[in-house]
Amino acid sequence: MSETVTETLTYSLCGDRGETDKYYADVAAFTDEVMESLREEEQTIQEFKHYIADNNLKPIDSAVYALEFLMIGVLWRIYGRRAGAGSIYMGKLLSSLYSIRNRSAGVKIAVNRLKGIAGTTVLARSRKLEGAIDLKRFGRLIGWLRASGEFEQESKRLAVWLDFLNSKPPSKSENMLLRAERLGFWFEQRSKVRLGCYTSGVDAYIENNRQRLKWKENRIFCSRERVEYHLNMVGAEIMNRAFHGGFSAAKEKRVFLPVCMRHKSSEACKAVKEGEGYRCRSCSKECQVNAVTAMAKEYGCKVVMIPHASTAFGHQRIREGEVGIVGIACVLNLISGGYKAKEMGYEPQCVLLHYSGCIQHWHPKGIETRIDVHRLEEILKTGQKTYT
Repeated sequence: MSETVTETLTYSLCGDRGETDKYYADVAAFTDEVMESLREEEQTIQEFKHYIADNNLKPIDSAVYALEFLMIGVLWRIYGRRAGAGSIYMGKLLSSLYSIRNRSAGVKIAVNRLKGIAGTTVLARSRKLEGAIDLKRFGRLIGWLRASGEFEQESKRLAVWLDFLNSKPPSKSENMLLRAERLGFWFEQRSKVRLGCYTSGVDAYIENNRQRLKWKENRIFCSRERVEYHLNMVGAEIMNRAFHGGFSAAKEKRVFLPVCMRHKSSEACKAVKEGEGYRCRSCSKECQVNAVTAMAKEYGCKVVMIPHASTAFGHQRIREGEVGIVGIACVLNLISGGYKAKEMGYEPQCVLLHYSGCIQHWHPKGIETRIDVHRLEEILKTGQKTYT
């Protein structure tokens, strides 16, 4: 059985009485502030939007383009020092290996071992920055992100931005990158003020688990900085707003829950295998998976427990717009999960886990995680009202 939470591992949305209302109010207000700051880049976003259309690329909401511009600056500030001359080649090599990881158990073990070695050695090396971000350094950053194995979706999106910037005169594109870098600095400072109370455990967790994570395939993922939590919090809010119309219009709705939410151990849980996940059999009244399944049923929604974020959407793309999903995830999976859902044809919304605790990444025994069920119900309710 998972342990009852007695500590904040990295982040927590909960107030003194376990409520999350203040968090959701705070992140909504800060997202408004971020979007207001991004209004200064309205011309850049419009030019990028036209580039997408002119090159027959799949469009996304302009608010997500704005998020991506912010992402450039934030990720550069964190990982720019690690992106060296060989990062582009390393990204191509390692990402090709990651793509075959699920072919068999043996391949997965071997690739994960290599990922852990790379994450502890070559990808962990920090260099002195020789200058501000430019097109060459931005390309290296994307290579490093691909090589890490933790930014598959983000690196795809930023590669489109690199192509866009390369289509501009060098002076103009590099000026855009410098503005993104300044925006990233502002976000890092400001988000700590506005959202830092929810991520107070991150730095201590990284320091206390540095040795444990050495050579592990999830070393980079579990060592991500506080500002990345804040970026994902704001990113989730932006994506929920941007994708809500598509979710509401979808005829079928599903809810994807992580297995770390179940009350019983994997051996005692009576859930049955169904496709890429598991279906709850209501074996425990104390289990929130049971409560969510019963509530979602009232809205005609199917609930599936997913063993890992990488298997949430299966391998077959569905017809776009037919299925709306609410993904339940910990903070660091929010932006990548939103992109992946859209890539596979789903119309996504998300609800955050109150805190992290899965045995795969965060805790040696696993901590039973929870969500704000009322917030999930509100998403399902508004989606049902909009669709007729």
